[in-house]
Amino acid sequence: MRGRHHDAGCEGFLHVVAVALSSPVSVLPVPGTTQIQVTEARQTRKVYYVGGTYNHTANGTILQDQIYVEQLTPDGGIIQPKPLILLHGGNIAGDLWLNKPDGGRGWASFFLDRGYQVYTVDTWGMGRSGGMVDTPRGGGSTVEGAERAFTAPERYNKYFQARFHTQWPGVSIRYIDCPSINRKTTDRSHKNGSLSDPTFNNFYARFRPTSIGPKVETIMRSALCDLIRIYISGQAIFIAHAIGSAYVIQASDACPELVAAHISLEGDQSPFQSYIRASEGINDPIPYRPYGVSNIPLTFETPITNPDQIKKVLVGETTYTDGLLSNFSCILQEDPANRLINVAKVPMLFLVGEASVHALYDHCQVAFLRQAGVNVSFTRLIDQGISGNGHFSMLEKNGDQIALLVARWIEQNLG
Repeated sequence: MRGRHHDAGCEGFLHVVAVALSSPVSVLPVPGTTQIQVTEARQTRKVYYVGGTYNHTANGTILQDQIYVEQLTPDGGIIQPKPLILLHGGNIAGDLWLNKPDGGRGWASFFLDRGYQVYTVDTWGMGRSGGMVDTPRGGGSTVEGAERAFTAPERYNKYFQARFHTQWPGVSIRYIDCPSINRKTTDRSHKNGSLSDPTFNNFYARFRPTSIGPKVETIMRSALCDLIRIYISGQAIFIAHAIGSAYVIQASDACPELVAAHISLEGDQSPFQSYIRASEGINDPIPYRPYGVSNIPLTFETPITNPDQIKKVLVGETTYTDGLLSNFSCILQEDPANRLINVAKVPMLFLVGEASVHALYDHCQVAFLRQAGVNVSFTRLIDQGISGNGHFSMLEKNGDQIALLVARWIEQNLG
């Protein structure tokens, strides 16, 4: 049965073990360790704290709301004209880009090797960027939630596209006694992307609660503009995952002259609402992002002083395939749509994985942005021959194929 663990005697695994031991490239990994040991791109690192304000308290003056940034410069020299700023999504921090949970090199090294200067950011309230206790925080995902939404959706099979997930890089491990050969061997019947997988454990160990809402969006908008204005000469290119993409939209609104392009890896959810239970196969959206793609005001061509002024319409249908959710309807602006005059100055590449839950609703955000005048190149990875990806595609087995797609888009469109 799909997704069910079962016990078995060791004899059933003797052939598998014999093949593994005879192969020069196979390894029997130890739980809690990784299978791949590689070196990162050679680099020089600097650390900054950006933004923040000094506040006077009863105990004295303190600095609050600064964000942590690492600047990585390739030892071979900077070849590319514009640096990259890498922004993580929810439940995780900027180390997402440094190493993959299987021990492989992350996207930071990939782009350093192509001659980019790279900046990684811990968004406010995450990692080393701190936060205030009175800020709303989304819960850190449970193990089951992470499996279902990110690393093993095919095991749960709650939405139609989940069955296509094949790219998680883990290995399932469970040691069992084999008296017939006087040793322990591994039960490989467990599927990867779960607690039986050390790569999943390394991934899940990074999880933490996520700061959400207008306050963090306001802080990130200002800090990202400050980062470019103070530390970068000229424009920067953002590569942002999930909720990180919302911060780039807000920075593009505040300082469009500093943002050369925005590459969104499954940007933050659907306009005006969140399908927070989509990975469970449940159609139960909640109102969110009253300005369409933001909880804080954006610069519309016809000024909006209250989000209730935005006229909305339901577009498309929520559909089911094989009895499972496969597509969500969208809430968009009524035509003629009010343009986002600053955000529209920044070209955008929007990528969606074949098997991710975002495949059900990211077309809605793209439709909203296009309505608002943004030049969005919408690419479903499967249409480029890149198959089987979940939400954390940059960490998966074919992640470097996706990085190459991004690099080529940047270099062909921005020079």
